[in-house]
Parts: sequence; structure tokens; C-alpha cells
Amino acid sequence: MANTLAYFGFTQYQGGAGGAPTFAQSTRRIASSNGTAIYTGDPVGFVSAVNGYIQQAAAGTTPVAGIFVGCKYTSVSQKRTIWSNYWPGSDASGDVEAYVIDDPNARFIVQTSTTAFPMTGTVSAMGSGVIGQLAQFTIGTGNANTGRSGAYLSAVGSTATYPFQIIDYQISAGNGGDPTTQYCNVIVGFNNEILRSNGAVTGIS
Repeated sequence: MANTLAYFGFTQYQGGAGGAPTFAQSTRRIASSNGTAIYTGDPVGFVSAVNGYIQQAAAGTTPVAGIFVGCKYTSVSQKRTIWSNYWPGSDASGDVEAYVIDDPNARFIVQTSTTAFPMTGTVSAMGSGVIGQLAQFTIGTGNANTGRSGAYLSAVGSTATYPFQIIDYQISAGNGGDPTTQYCNVIVGFNNEILRSNGAVTGIS
């Protein structure tokens, strides 16, 4: 069955050194003045020259700081602590406590966009030119109702500073589970990340 476009960001698939439920996530900070929303499943990066503060990442060659999975902040409007799976971009009194999966060996499931990603050859032979290659993301449009990211993989190649490496296809009966058509889901790991800044195609341990 052909896949349909339904981007959902980067969803935790497997931990590296860390296990459930936190998968070795780190606590970071978002400045209350940061007006850009950050959704669960968004890649994030450090704010330039501000240690520990994160922002929604932009596609490029700068190492990502991990994948955002929620936050806690004191709401100005509600006058209480809010636990949220996304940062709406306002309404915090003081810094926002953010949670980021940055385990260098973590794995994520993400939907792909272009016709460059589908498997070549037969499913049984697992023939493909993209497994093992590096990939770039596009941030997409998040969903304020669910808090889910709209990020997806948008380019594949051998650029050493791309942030992710493709490990395998996610083959399933659900949407994205057909590896032979556009919008297939793949399993990725970090390539160029704060704790895994390869600078070369050295692979994932």
C-alpha cells in the first residue's frame, strides 16, 4: 500500500546507553523570550554563545543538540506550572525547562519526503542505496493541537556534516511502512550531533 504524507518528526525508536523511559535525555533551557514554537520530535540546537539554551534547529551543517521531547514552565496566564509536550513560544515566567534526547547512539523513526528515499530492488532482498547514507532534515510545520513536530528527512547523500545517518527502513502495515514508495519511514541515528560530531562518515556504534 502506498504511503501518504503525514510528517510526525523524530520519534524515539531505541535508546543507546540509556533505556526507557528517559533514554538518557538531558535537561536544557529555553529562554522565555524565544518566540519560536518547539514541538515534540523537533531537532534542536544550541543558541549561539549561550551555554545550555536550545532553540528549534535549522537544517544545515551545525551539530544538532538532540530531539526535543517536552518541557516544563511557569505559566504567566495560568499562574501555575505547566508540563507540555511542546513549547508554544510564549507565556513563561523565567526560563523554560526543556527535555532533549541527545544519547549519541539513540535511534529514531522519521518519515521521508522525496523520491530519493524509497527502497530500490525487492523488499525481500532489502536492496537500497540509502541505508548507511547521511541525511538532512526539514523542520516542517508542527501541530499545536497535538504538540507533534512536522519535521521530516528531505535530502540524502554523503555530506559528512549532515545530522543523521539512515540505519534501516521501518517496514510495517501502517502508513510509512511501505519502503518502496514515497513518504516511507526510516530508522535513523545521529551523525553530526553535540556528542557525536563526526566530521566524516565513520558510522554509528
